[in-house]
Amino acid sequence: MVDDQTCTPRFAFAEPYKKPSFGAVFLWRSWSKAEKHDAHSRSRYYERPEGSVLASFLQLISGAMPMQTQPDSTPSVSVIGLGAMGSGIAQTLLEGGCTVSVWNRSREKVDALVENGAIACTGPADALDANSHVIVCLSDYQVWQQIIESHDLAPHFKDTFIIQLTTGTIDDVQAHASFIRDHGGHLVDGAVMCYPRNLGTDEAALLLSGEPDAMNHCSPILSILDATWTNLGEDINRPSVLSRSLMSGLTGAIMGLVNGAAICRAGGVPLDVFMKFNEGTNSILLSEQKRLIEAIRDGRTDETEASIKAWREGNQALISVAASLGTDLSLQHAIQEVFQKGGRKGLDEHDISALVDVFGPRK
Repeated sequence: MVDDQTCTPRFAFAEPYKKPSFGAVFLWRSWSKAEKHDAHSRSRYYERPEGSVLASFLQLISGAMPMQTQPDSTPSVSVIGLGAMGSGIAQTLLEGGCTVSVWNRSREKVDALVENGAIACTGPADALDANSHVIVCLSDYQVWQQIIESHDLAPHFKDTFIIQLTTGTIDDVQAHASFIRDHGGHLVDGAVMCYPRNLGTDEAALLLSGEPDAMNHCSPILSILDATWTNLGEDINRPSVLSRSLMSGLTGAIMGLVNGAAICRAGGVPLDVFMKFNEGTNSILLSEQKRLIEAIRDGRTDETEASIKAWREGNQALISVAASLGTDLSLQHAIQEVFQKGGRKGLDEHDISALVDVFGPRK
């Protein structure tokens, strides 16, 4: 038990390893931030040709490269924000052998992690000062900004590597990046595309962007959370854009599934039967997703086996069935409006992938 422990800066350090490497930086967890920053030139990461299904998918659509790091030793890191995801991050890092310092606005979640070996911080400034690498995982950027202002954190970012996993808008991300840079810090911005329970497993999915040195420096920590985390390059907007784009597909699929269940239930079709046939369509859906993305990427949206007109007529038949059963038609009407917009653009005989022009920026 380490209930009485608090995280404080430490300055005595062990005898340096004879062969310098980035892993050795973490053996010297009590270095000052300036000393730790000087060691970043020894950082490294490794490309991995094979990764998770999501990583391969991301590489297809964005050219991103799944990464894998093999640190020589385990790092020390602070985690600010201990909601479901933040607590999962801290716990995964603890299980990966890291020394983890934690802070949260409510003490209860801190105590739960302290029981598992974490070190409690007295405040967010304490967390920033304790380690060169700090993960921030809060509900939104407004909360983070309030914490920064109420605790006067600006002076504490110098030579600190912030791994920002808070969800925000593009404006939030850009303003935060400027703030961290202006105060001498380094930023890796990212998004977590999995449940907390998936962290540290083959199902983990982290999307990250940042300057190469910062990415290299944070790579050993990121690799404990996701061995094949995805490097989206230097454009810090990309994790927000890609994660929200993936959410669009996921939300649409889940909404369609729940809507279909409502129609089956209203029509007296057992949901076990619905579930059985839905499972059978998963492999078809995966191959169709790949085909659609490739068609959009390669400009082949006029090649089709089922035109937008055919999809629109099929959706109209669905509307008729749902209306006869008295179920809500909001989703079907919204989808039909998209098909109709495609028709007005002269895309009736094109593949459904041509609807990318309907969803594109307004001219």
